[in-house]
Amino acid sequence: MEKENKKITDEAKKEFNESVRSLVLHIKKKDPRCIAQKEKQKQLEEERLAAEKRRKEEQRRKRAEEIERITKQEQDMIAEHEERLDGLLNEFSDSEEEADPFYCPLCKKLFKSDKMMKQHEKSKKHKEKLAELQGEFAEELQAAGLAPKTEELAEDDAPRSTKKKKKKNRRQQHFSSDEEDPYDVSHLKDD
Repeated sequence: MEKENKKITDEAKKEFNESVRSLVLHIKKKDPRCIAQKEKQKQLEEERLAAEKRRKEEQRRKRAEEIERITKQEQDMIAEHEERLDGLLNEFSDSEEEADPFYCPLCKKLFKSDKMMKQHEKSKKHKEKLAELQGEFAEELQAAGLAPKTEELAEDDAPRSTKKKKKKNRRQQHFSSDEEDPYDVSHLKDD
């Protein structure tokens, strides 16, 4: 009996709750206050969407202007470098030394043969000057924002002269002044 009573009571509660819900929905549809509230919420949502759209368009416009400004700066910088290179090329082509095909404009040296020129290009001084010029050019590009920043040269990429200097410095540090350097051949010289 209790089970049947509970079942009937639960069904009655469900029916009552359903009727209350339908009444509330009917009132919401017909009540002018609820209708005004819905209209207000709809209007606020439209305003929010319009503001969001304006903000996105403004951001796109600013980005486009920034890209245009950066592109113009890069083009100006490239044009400046091209003018500078053209000036250097003209300077070297106008000089009498350039008339000779065996001239190194970097070291400002004239050679008598192709073999001497190639030997010079392999020399330590030429490589150091070339590395110095490349470093200056890379720094200018980095300062202009045209080249990504790179780490220093790896030890394998470093010129040989610096490797030799480092090796010599390590030897000198390794052996104290009272110890004898086994690689030192100065004492073997005949007088």
